[in-house]
Amino acid sequence: MRDPDSVGVFIAGPADAELSVVLFRGGWADVDYFDGLGDAGPIPAFGINSAAAFGTQLDQWVPHVFGNLGKS
Repeated sequence: MRDPDSVGVFIAGPADAELSVVLFRGGWADVDYFDGLGDAGPIPAFGINSAAAFGTQLDQWVPHVFGNLGKS
């Protein structure tokens, strides 16, 4: 049986926006984004100790990256 140390998620959206997340077994994640409008960089992510905690964080990251797209 395999026991991975990490899992990755990549989300692409309109205007070439991207969110890349690599979640590590130790409770942290490498999160990088580009919002398609010129803002980009890492997002701090630690203290992720359950699937529910990861879901909560993801629910915050997605609007941070994709939330302003399509608004004038």
